[in-house]
Amino acid sequence: MTFRSLALSNIQGNWRSYSAFFMSSVFSVMIFYIYAAFLAHPDVMSGYIVAAEKVRKGMVFCEYVIVIFSFLFVLYSNSAFLKTRKQEFGLFSLFGMTRMQLRKLVIYENMAIAVLAIGVGIGLGILFSKLFFMALAVLLDINDPMVFAVPLGAVWLTAGSFLVLFAIISLWIALRMGRTEILDLLKASQQPKGQLVYSRWLVLLAVVCLGAAYSMALMLNEAYFDLLVLLILLTVIIGTYLLFTQLSIMLLKFIQKRVDIYYNRTNMIVFAQIGYKMKDNARMLFIVSILSAVILTATSAIYMLALAAQYQDIKTQYDNVKEVISLTMFIGMFISLLFFIASGSMIYFKLFTELQEDQAQFKALSRIGMTQGEIRRIVFTQVGIIFFVPCIVGIVHALVAMKALDNFLMLSSWLYSFSVIGIYVTMQTVYFLVACNSYMKSILRGAAS
Repeated sequence: MTFRSLALSNIQGNWRSYSAFFMSSVFSVMIFYIYAAFLAHPDVMSGYIVAAEKVRKGMVFCEYVIVIFSFLFVLYSNSAFLKTRKQEFGLFSLFGMTRMQLRKLVIYENMAIAVLAIGVGIGLGILFSKLFFMALAVLLDINDPMVFAVPLGAVWLTAGSFLVLFAIISLWIALRMGRTEILDLLKASQQPKGQLVYSRWLVLLAVVCLGAAYSMALMLNEAYFDLLVLLILLTVIIGTYLLFTQLSIMLLKFIQKRVDIYYNRTNMIVFAQIGYKMKDNARMLFIVSILSAVILTATSAIYMLALAAQYQDIKTQYDNVKEVISLTMFIGMFISLLFFIASGSMIYFKLFTELQEDQAQFKALSRIGMTQGEIRRIVFTQVGIIFFVPCIVGIVHALVAMKALDNFLMLSSWLYSFSVIGIYVTMQTVYFLVACNSYMKSILRGAAS
């Protein structure tokens, strides 16, 4: 068996874990291509669409955002996925595979996924670019629809950018993998979890940071806008990180002391396991909550800024302003959708990287008499907490930011803001049900074996 065939067989065997990462990568490639194709479209290049020239810099900036975000997301996903395969790599090393061969295997696997994701992403981008152009024509009130085009420059730019991105990440992951000792790899899943501990001072700091951030946001004014925005951003990030790493542990400790709650039915198992999941996944939950806040705030902010621009320019160049606003909102929605899919994929991916360990735990519980109904209830509760706690934190952050924008722009757009939140919660619920159903089947299959 060659390294290439071994890499392909490994991908097939771990496809359930790879699928969320693969689909998110495909979506990132697709969105990048659609933007690149729009920028390179003959009608845009010739100046036929006036609004496109005015937001061209913004669209190029979005391309950079997609690349940077995709890089961080792929790096995180690969790092998390490798943790679940340490025993597998340890066995390969034990059977005589050298570190160089192990690195080679990881590079082959990642590049195989990369080529497939880039090919599928560009193909879907070409397929949906026509729909994208049609939607833009409607938004911009263009009488003659934009012609369908496949700019070769956009294809090569997309393929080249993501090939370089995946190559850099593959080399980085391979170098990290090569430094790990065989014994550490084999014992990876047997490492003790340790106790859940928190610092009262860090809990207090979390409360102070979030309280200060919310207070500054509600007092936001034009005079101190630049200074306050930076302070708000910094304190929200620190407070949210400590919320998941410290404050959440304190709340779980408090629940453990409430005998009527902790020992009610299967709550003991739910909270005992969720404590370690919160501890292990604190960084991921922090990132998802920040992404949720960014998605909701950005979507509402674009709409509110559009309203403000309309009020200011209602007497002059209204049609021109309307085109720019429509195009900006359309672009903003695509970026928000990208962030939403990536944040949901991070949770989905993280669930399945811990699947083997969770299967072993539930298998042991089923042997001592736990029914499938009780296992379903525990899994549903745990996955629900992992999915919706960062969602709720992000919504609270976004509501404060929306109120601050209302005060700053002297506008009221709560109906639109709550509509955005409703759509986000609905999409998150659908994502949760799909992930929970797939995860539940895997857990029950493992518990029954």
